[in-house]
Amino acid sequence: MKRENTTIYDIASEVGVSIATVSRVLRGETNVSPATREKVQQAMDRFNYRPSSIARGLTSKITHSLGIILPKLLNPHYAMIFTGAQEEARKLGYTISLFPWSSLDTNAYNPAAMLIERRLDGLIVCVEYLPPEHDERVLAALRTLREYMPVVLIGCVPPWYDFPAVANNNAAMMRSIMEYLTKMGHEKIAFIGGAQEDKDPLCRDVGYEEGLRAARLPYTASYRIYGKGTAEAGKASMDEMLDSLKQEYWPTAIIALNDLVAMGCLQSAREHGIAVPEQMSVIGCDDLFCAPYLYPPLTSINTHQQRVGARAVQLLISGEYKQETVEWELMERASCAPITKKREE
Repeated sequence: MKRENTTIYDIASEVGVSIATVSRVLRGETNVSPATREKVQQAMDRFNYRPSSIARGLTSKITHSLGIILPKLLNPHYAMIFTGAQEEARKLGYTISLFPWSSLDTNAYNPAAMLIERRLDGLIVCVEYLPPEHDERVLAALRTLREYMPVVLIGCVPPWYDFPAVANNNAAMMRSIMEYLTKMGHEKIAFIGGAQEDKDPLCRDVGYEEGLRAARLPYTASYRIYGKGTAEAGKASMDEMLDSLKQEYWPTAIIALNDLVAMGCLQSAREHGIAVPEQMSVIGCDDLFCAPYLYPPLTSINTHQQRVGARAVQLLISGEYKQETVEWELMERASCAPITKKREE
């Protein structure tokens, strides 16, 4: 009998044992009773279960293969992370396979089965903000994976995730952006893009509000527009905000979730007849390759994505349990300028 797409979970369920037991049989380990080993082997024979990726790793527990899970593969930010991870893995004698985040954030199937069968020596997972209804399920999936391979997290890692990580402190980064803008005299500062992250003390909204308080500025709800991290979403959010406000209440500075959102904001500003930076400053995040070539060249935060990918590989291979913070660097260009009395008038 042959079943299409049989997984290690199917074999374990058929025999009534854990997937760990099936894995031990596949690896030829001796700590499985002869009776159980025979039942597992019979089930694999019935379903013609011969995962080639496991077969290649039967003689050794080291496969020199890593995996990385990334979201939104069309975003150059994540391509740069993968580039850094791939180059570091190559230097250390490893290969690395790329998996989409959607395979972790879905109820369609359990991604742990697929990843475990790959016999990876380690896995890097880029974590984005998750709504509360998904958080516990994803955390449980990560903990399951950790039983079979080292896991290192990157991205927006909540502090309650008990994993080694190379994480963003977005709150601190946002405070530095707010300080940069308020020192230039900006008081009407809008923040466009991203989700409302109520639980995470390291999220950007926390830093945004702390920056306002430090400058003794009020929180203005109409200046905080949530949305996706795309250029289209950035333009739509900026349009929505500007069209809902009288011109005298338009912000003098825009903080965009990332450079893609900033691109959309620049387009919206042009269509509304707003000169950047003479009438409005715009700052992005990620410092993508296109930032210096936009008009005007975009001020952005360089979060050193390639360095993040490389460091995550180093933590995987070394086995170090560290939770490190991503460094960032302000790249000043022509899209931001000090506020002037004339501009306020």
